[in-house]
Amino acid sequence: MSVDAYGPSSQTLTFLETDETDDFIGADTQGSQFDFNDFTLPSQTQSQTQASQIEGDESQSQAIIDGESLPNGDVNAVTQSVGELNFEEDEEEQFYMRDLPKYACAYCGIHDPACVVFCNQSKKWFCNGRGNTSGSHIINHLVRAKAKEVTLHKDGPLGETILECYNCGCKNVFLLGFIPAKADSVVVLLCRQPCASQSNLKDMNWDPSQWQPLIQDRQFLNWLVKVPPDNDQLRARQISATQINKLEELWKDNPEASLEDLEKPGVDEEPQQVLLRYEDAYQYQNIFGPLVKLEADYDKRLKESQTQDNIVVRWDIGLNKKRIAYFHFTKANEEMKLMHGDELRLRYLGELHKPWSGVGHVIKIPDSILYDINLASKCRRTPTTTCI
Repeated sequence: MSVDAYGPSSQTLTFLETDETDDFIGADTQGSQFDFNDFTLPSQTQSQTQASQIEGDESQSQAIIDGESLPNGDVNAVTQSVGELNFEEDEEEQFYMRDLPKYACAYCGIHDPACVVFCNQSKKWFCNGRGNTSGSHIINHLVRAKAKEVTLHKDGPLGETILECYNCGCKNVFLLGFIPAKADSVVVLLCRQPCASQSNLKDMNWDPSQWQPLIQDRQFLNWLVKVPPDNDQLRARQISATQINKLEELWKDNPEASLEDLEKPGVDEEPQQVLLRYEDAYQYQNIFGPLVKLEADYDKRLKESQTQDNIVVRWDIGLNKKRIAYFHFTKANEEMKLMHGDELRLRYLGELHKPWSGVGHVIKIPDSILYDINLASKCRRTPTTTCI
């Protein structure tokens, strides 16, 4: 059968009709010879037989590794040798996990002698790098621990040196600065007040106008304490300002604590927040009880931190026949604000005499003229006035 062309650009189409007796293969896939009526599951014995045949085929097969044909025995040998390989992590990833020297930074672990500083109060080493904080690690620790005295490393550029004023011996690093000498190629460490403002410095070939602090931008000067390279700071242990605060609080109770102790359960546990309304007295006690205990512990630590040892006491008797103690208390104006009437306790541990302790109230505080504290004793027992 032929069909006429449709349109001027069409070609002639020819359709062929075949009979079933022709040699052409039919496309009838729905015929009866393609029916499948057996939908039963195989028995357990048939499944085991098929599994054994598959295992037998696998035992007779050969493995091809890297384009080479190996027998099954060699495959087992290669598998065993691969299992014996030990994969070690890169040394850079294990920087802070290996054994560090004693002078390593307590925060990040950097242990370059030219980059670390020793805190004389906490007996710990810290580096001059910033890490993830706004200031260097040593400055962060000095501020939070209220420490002021440091010592350089013996293997550093300046050797084992305690930073102190050349004129008066002041060791407060937050008051220290340097003045370059005109004649010699040396620098002189001087405190801001009163040494740097004295008029006789010009006679010593020192120009007070060139005085500069040792700490600039929350970091020690680079010629004094080296700043760790960026590569070392990236390889070091990363610590945030929040972790530093928690670690400093933990050191007040346990000076030997480390950063790993912060991960212990209960360390970062926060007390419950107070509510505007409470269901009963039991809920009120459960919320305020831990808060009162935390405040009491904080006050106790604060008072214990304000103690001062090795003071020299001068005894006298006042007009009211009470004993008055005169002594110099260095923390009175810096960390502890004393007022008239405040109570202080004097205690003698009893190395050369029997132990004694007494409580008194402050009757005079230091000023521009008086440098000692006058304490009127309330104790009825006779204090230890001599230790010979």
